[in-house]
Amino acid sequence: MSSNENSVLIVGAGPTGLILAHELMRRNVPVRLIEKRKGPSHTTRAMTVHARSMEMFEHMGIAHRLEEVCLQCPGNIYHFPHLAEDAQPRTDYRVLPTRFAFYYKINQNDFEQVLREHLFSQYSLKPEYRTELVGLTQDGPQVEARIALPDGSTETRRHPWVVGCDGVRSFVRGAAGIDFPGEEVAAMAMMDVELSNVTFDDRWMNYFFDKSLFMNCTKLPGRCWRIYMSEPSGAFVHADNPREAFQTVADRLGIGMRIGEPEWATAWAIRNNIADRYRNGRMLICGDASHVHSPSGGQGMNGCMQDAFNLGWKLAAVFKGQASESVLDSYERERKPIGEQITEGAMSTHEIVMGFGIEPEERYHYTQEEGWEARTIALVSGLSHNYRDVSVVPQLLHAVAGPRAGERAPDALLVREPQKRLYDVFRHPRFTLLVVPGADGESHLAIGRRLRDELDRRYPGQVLACLIPGAAEQVAEHPDPDRATKATALSAGRGDELGFDFDHRVADETGEIRARYGIGAEGRLVLVRPDLYVGMSCVPEEGAAILGYLEQWFRPAQ
Repeated sequence: MSSNENSVLIVGAGPTGLILAHELMRRNVPVRLIEKRKGPSHTTRAMTVHARSMEMFEHMGIAHRLEEVCLQCPGNIYHFPHLAEDAQPRTDYRVLPTRFAFYYKINQNDFEQVLREHLFSQYSLKPEYRTELVGLTQDGPQVEARIALPDGSTETRRHPWVVGCDGVRSFVRGAAGIDFPGEEVAAMAMMDVELSNVTFDDRWMNYFFDKSLFMNCTKLPGRCWRIYMSEPSGAFVHADNPREAFQTVADRLGIGMRIGEPEWATAWAIRNNIADRYRNGRMLICGDASHVHSPSGGQGMNGCMQDAFNLGWKLAAVFKGQASESVLDSYERERKPIGEQITEGAMSTHEIVMGFGIEPEERYHYTQEEGWEARTIALVSGLSHNYRDVSVVPQLLHAVAGPRAGERAPDALLVREPQKRLYDVFRHPRFTLLVVPGADGESHLAIGRRLRDELDRRYPGQVLACLIPGAAEQVAEHPDPDRATKATALSAGRGDELGFDFDHRVADETGEIRARYGIGAEGRLVLVRPDLYVGMSCVPEEGAAILGYLEQWFRPAQ
């Protein structure tokens, strides 16, 4: 706990608040994390972790622990009642271009516990439970927070920044005067329960539906299954006996399973809401406090955590005086469109499985549109989320192939044994400059060294530079034999000879990075943001543009 008034106050210790606390603490920003709940949750609630979130967790160093408490899910099966079982449409995530080509099913209580354990083991930070924000007033360069403590007393503290990760009914959002327009689209009930007489494939997420009923079933880690149920009347969703109601709906849909006594059950209204803005002065909102969606596709928690991943490095730079407050405007500019994309992805699935009043046969055409499966899995997994339309890059640069500014930075296998991946290079809290020499390797290496040194001088501690030489046969494909000879020498050189030491140089033995980033004989400089998105990419001869690009994020050193 940090009750220091020079700390960032995070309100809400769910997944969003825990991720934000982690991203601030790893950058040496003091945090106070309060939660009004009595203690850690023991119920499942959200249960899906998608590929982009797993890439984030690998970056944070906890993917291996999550893998121990998850079940892999290959994707979704849409059980149209008029189709034979082998003809049912699917969204199969196993084709995704990532190491996490699937999604994980996890109990949210186990998931949050992993995050809490990691936060405590790394930074000795624990949430303060039974501690509730009851008053919030903005006062110049600080925010005055009135906090109710577990013993019944109240304290008043002043913080430079307050972030509301406090859910749909966010106190911080209300105090900040931020509107939260939206609409109710359906009612939903869910339960965790043991099942018997299951005849469908329990690895997949199984959607069953007809004209007026919907049920979704999948196996969770442990004994229980997760079942969602929806229908327009509310008679089953809000029934006094949830087990009987779920069993009736399952029978009417012909699923055939027998439902036991639920471990846990709840019902709520599905809403699509998105905040008018994500910040008012020194009060910000994050996660469910800023947007909520249909649970179709299981994107909600993932989008919320990615919000925190985007905000964390920016707020840290502002807090430490390394960046102007205006940098925080990019948080809303980048993440609000993603919130809208999540709504779009959720509703595309929602219309297929919960298009009540329309016969399933008439909804089937959605799944037959050209590119439907590829588009859906890219959007729901988070891999297609991007900031292209709002990214600002220097003008008049030569166009280069590969991922554009604002797009996800792809991973790549660099060395097979002992294994080294590109995402291993990114595993730190700074920007990463990849120096990838082309055929004119000696010249490109000199450019990379000079740029690295100038970045260290102008933006100390903000950019880590890494040299990625290729195997001789990859970089020497050039008609000039002298350049080919130099390229061969570069690929064989030692780090101390090249000016990049062992920790800042990894050979591209497989050629994957050159393939996935579209790098040819011209070579490349690729600047990757701390949240694993491409900042900009250019040929080495235009490397000075990277210095200009960084001016939008950091104050240059004097």
